[in-house]
Amino acid sequence: MNLLQRTCGLSLLCAGLLAASGHAQAQAPGFTSKEALESLFELEGNSPFSTPHDGTLTFSALTSKFATANGHGYRNELKIGKKNRLPIEQTNEHFSAVVTPTLSNGAKTIVAQYHVEGLETIVKVYVQDTEDGQLLDGKANNGVFDIVAKIFSTSGKDVATALGTIRSGESFDLDIKFDKGDATVTAKTATNGTIQTARTRIKGDHRNIYFKFGDYLQALDPATNGFTSSTAKWDEYYRLKHIDSSSIRFSHTTFERN
Repeated sequence: MNLLQRTCGLSLLCAGLLAASGHAQAQAPGFTSKEALESLFELEGNSPFSTPHDGTLTFSALTSKFATANGHGYRNELKIGKKNRLPIEQTNEHFSAVVTPTLSNGAKTIVAQYHVEGLETIVKVYVQDTEDGQLLDGKANNGVFDIVAKIFSTSGKDVATALGTIRSGESFDLDIKFDKGDATVTAKTATNGTIQTARTRIKGDHRNIYFKFGDYLQALDPATNGFTSSTAKWDEYYRLKHIDSSSIRFSHTTFERN
């Protein structure tokens, strides 16, 4: 074999390796496909998927204005479909994404939660610009949003953990693990770094549970400051609080279950 033949052979080998490498990368995009998500989840409100899907989903409760009978504000979410739900002891799931909320000052939304079939919730992740002295900022309507995880423990009470602060338009990493009744939530922000809840045992029963994520924009009765399922009162609450922007973008979104 002469020098020219050897050179051509090496060039073809390198080209083949590069092509194989590119093909391997295409098979592992670093996010869960739209098809996989749609096979597991049901949609509440407008479709959040990017076109073409690149792992980005954008939810807006105010644009969707999706209401449920026992809701406390408009929502736009994906939730595990009924046929795919399991009891607490059989649920082993992992969700992660980079979350970018764009919210009006004073807004409070739930970006992810585990729900029991019925009305109870057992894990909730809030992004909120409301008053709460137990949080890292805890001041209302100042444009600083607290990230808060609440896990319903075996004590029969929600255990709250402050996970960091952001401003509207800033991003944070969110990671939620549910391991057959044990829940852990982790957030990473530019301001506070990585903060994780304790691994917490859930107080539950044998009913099925399901995961949801998106934008569940909280609202109250503006007259009583209590919960209400009236959409007219939600609209009035948002108007009085000047809440006219609500968008939650998830990128690099992965959801796995075993």
